[in-house]
Amino acid sequence: MHNLKFTALVLCAGLFALQSAHAEKADSSKPIELSADRGTLDQNNGVTVWDGSVVVNQGTLQLKADHVVVTRNTSGQQTLLATGKPATFRQKVEGKNEYIDGKGNRIDYDSLSGVTVLTGNAFVKRGQDSVAGNVITYNTQTELYQVSGSNPQTTGAAKGRVTVILQPKTEEKK
Repeated sequence: MHNLKFTALVLCAGLFALQSAHAEKADSSKPIELSADRGTLDQNNGVTVWDGSVVVNQGTLQLKADHVVVTRNTSGQQTLLATGKPATFRQKVEGKNEYIDGKGNRIDYDSLSGVTVLTGNAFVKRGQDSVAGNVITYNTQTELYQVSGSNPQTTGAAKGRVTVILQPKTEEKK
């Protein structure tokens, strides 16, 4: 099982590092627009809770979920928890006409560590390449992906498996 996780880690690191993919840098300086059926803002404790068809847009980044909780501590560190069936995100790759799409039943993000974790039917696609598993952990600072297979209690052919699809690399025309 350890060998399977290591192999998936190497494949996924190669998948997303092929062309040094970075999210659109300008997105972080854009305003955040959020819409939902209802929300609660607790400014004293730095917690906002959004429910019902939640859509968050910031530049080219779009997140959709059933429920989103954002916390912010006094030093400005933020965490985000999005859940849905599934929760999804999409963001443009810096300098390319290409997007990274992801989904999972749960998406956790920590702004301090730069780590995003997609859990439950997790799937990430960039161009024609994709990776799927039960949990996908992505460090936005190091661009390292880790993927683990389905729940160990799963039975049948899919038990503990991850799937990676890599397209052949072609030389770009000048």
